[in-house]
Order: sequence, then structure tokens, then C-alpha cells
Amino acid sequence: MEQLNNQFELENIKKKLLMTYTRYNGDNVPYTDEELSKAAIQIKNFFNQLNNMVIYDDNMSRKLNNLELFVAIYEFVADRVYVEQDTSHDIIGTLITNKGVCQGYCQLMSFLCESFNIPFLYKNSETFDENKNPIGSHGNFEVIVRDENGFYHCLHCDPTIDSPKHEADILGFNAFLIHDSDINRYYHKQILSGNNISIFYSNFLDEQSFEHSISLLSQVNPNEQMTSRKTEEEIINGHFNKLKNNLFELNNFFRLNIDFNGLDNSQLIGAYRTMYEYYNSIAQLFSSDELKQAIKNVKTSEFMYQYHLSFADASMQSQQIFEQRMTKSIYQQEKYWENDGGKSFMFMEVKSGSSSTMK
Repeated sequence: MEQLNNQFELENIKKKLLMTYTRYNGDNVPYTDEELSKAAIQIKNFFNQLNNMVIYDDNMSRKLNNLELFVAIYEFVADRVYVEQDTSHDIIGTLITNKGVCQGYCQLMSFLCESFNIPFLYKNSETFDENKNPIGSHGNFEVIVRDENGFYHCLHCDPTIDSPKHEADILGFNAFLIHDSDINRYYHKQILSGNNISIFYSNFLDEQSFEHSISLLSQVNPNEQMTSRKTEEEIINGHFNKLKNNLFELNNFFRLNIDFNGLDNSQLIGAYRTMYEYYNSIAQLFSSDELKQAIKNVKTSEFMYQYHLSFADASMQSQQIFEQRMTKSIYQQEKYWENDGGKSFMFMEVKSGSSSTMK
């Protein structure tokens, strides 16, 4: 009976993986059933691990809290070597090869957040080099996670930045649960250019960008009018339709239950402002101490489960891993980030001087 239940569970995971794949990549699935099963087994094993992981606080044991659960999910997703290849762009390829790029990371994170009822928003931005030349688009995401007191935090994550870049590299935490504005300090310079204005409506970067996105709704780009051969009224209506479509997605993400039926353009802008105000109310960083402890708790619990270590031995190894990640993050910030007031978890650790002995 247990074997039958396990098989049913595996088939259910395969079905959900296929649904996620087709949602983002279309109906043409280039993977065999054997490869799909391999991907599903990874998910099943990870679910079993999460179900058996235990956190010890003051000699009391408990299950992972919401923040620790997300830390574990983020590690599972981001701890895959960043490699540009065909299979690294989708959820199944990322699972079976343990390699990924931004799309693969985001699709896998979307699947896991949906599985654990963690609000998830897939985001896109245009990326530029230091001379402001476009170098392509980039996928990352926002999540809403509760702290130990039950307060909600809506923050940005980017596994592409944190992922290992070769087999001997380790996971970092520079782009883990930080403000959107801080991601602009990274070398990719993710700036919203306005070439595709629909990108604005699923990205809350700062007040200036937000107000600019509203002003664009009623503007008509001459090139857009020339290529589309539409009237100004048709183009502006198209802008508001894009806004409305993204508002549905944001409404689901924030779980605000706003009814958009019958709203005119002015009322759509009002709903957009309401969402932005709500976002600002919960886009607060976690306590550095709480986040650091959550990272250590998860790694300690993982070592205890996977290697049957004692709590003391697992804690010691967890601390060593944390210090290695800290060293990597310091190097990343010195090389790639503009250290001029960034608020990422690792930046605050470095700025406080707590890691000076690790340099």
C-alpha cells in the first residue's frame, strides 16, 4: 500500500511539473517520461526532507517556521550552477541537470511557492551594461514571507546573482530578501527603460519609477503609433488594458480581493496606487539577526537529517558554511556591487564589521 501511495504521489508531482512547464514554455515538452520522473523524484525527496527537518530552540524541537521554510526552498532552487544551456531555461531541465539560468530558477521557485502557499510574483526587467546599452531581459521575483512575529514582508530575490558559477563555487545570499532598489546596485543595472511599458506594472522599484509608469499610460510613442498603425485613443486603451491585466496578477499576489469589473481608467489607476501603498507597507527588511539565525537553523537541520549528525556537530558545520558564504558575499560586493548604502542582508553584516575577521 505504501508503495502504491508513493507512486500516486510521484505521478501527482509529475502532473504538476508538466502544468508549470507548459504555463511558462508552451505545450511542446522536449523531455521523456524518464526525465520527467527524475525531476519529480527530486521534488518528492525535497518534500520528504522538509517534512522531517526539525529546528531546536532552547532544547525544544519544532517544525520550520515560514521564514525558515522559504530559506530552505531558496537554497534548493538557487544552489544550482549558473550555466547557459537549453535545459537551464525551464523547470524540468533545471531539476534534472542541477543547472539553471534566471528562467529556470524562477519557474522552479514558482512551483515550490505554489506548493507551500507562499505568494510569488514572477518579474521581468531589461538589463543594461555600464554604458547603458541593453543586454537583454532578466527574470527574478518577489515573495511575501512572515517573520517570527507573524508580520508580512514583501521582498525581492534573485537566484541568478546568488547561484554558484561553477562546480566548486558556493551559494551566496546577496540578493536574498532585499529591497528592489538594491538590485540596481548590482552590475547588471536592471533599469526599466520604458520600451515595454507593461514591464512597469509588475515592478515596484521606487516612487519615481511608479509615478513615471502612471504618466506613460496616457502617452503615445510616435514609433509605437507608426508601427502599430493605431490611433492615439487605441494605443492609450491598449496601455490601460496592459495595466488591467497586470493588476489581476498583482491582486492575486497581494491577495487584496479588489474587484476590477466595470472600473474606468481613473479607477484602475486608483487600484494601482492602492496596491503600491500596500506594497510599501510590507516591503520591510527582516531583522538581520532573525535572517541570519534562520539561515543557520535550516542548514543545521539539513545536516542533522541528511547525515544523522548530532545537533552540536551540525551547528558547527552550519557556522562554517555560513562563514564561507559570508566571504563569498564580501567578494561579490567589492567586485560587483556599489557599496553606497545597500541594505541586503550580507551588506549589513559587512557594514557592521561583524565579518572583519573572515576577510
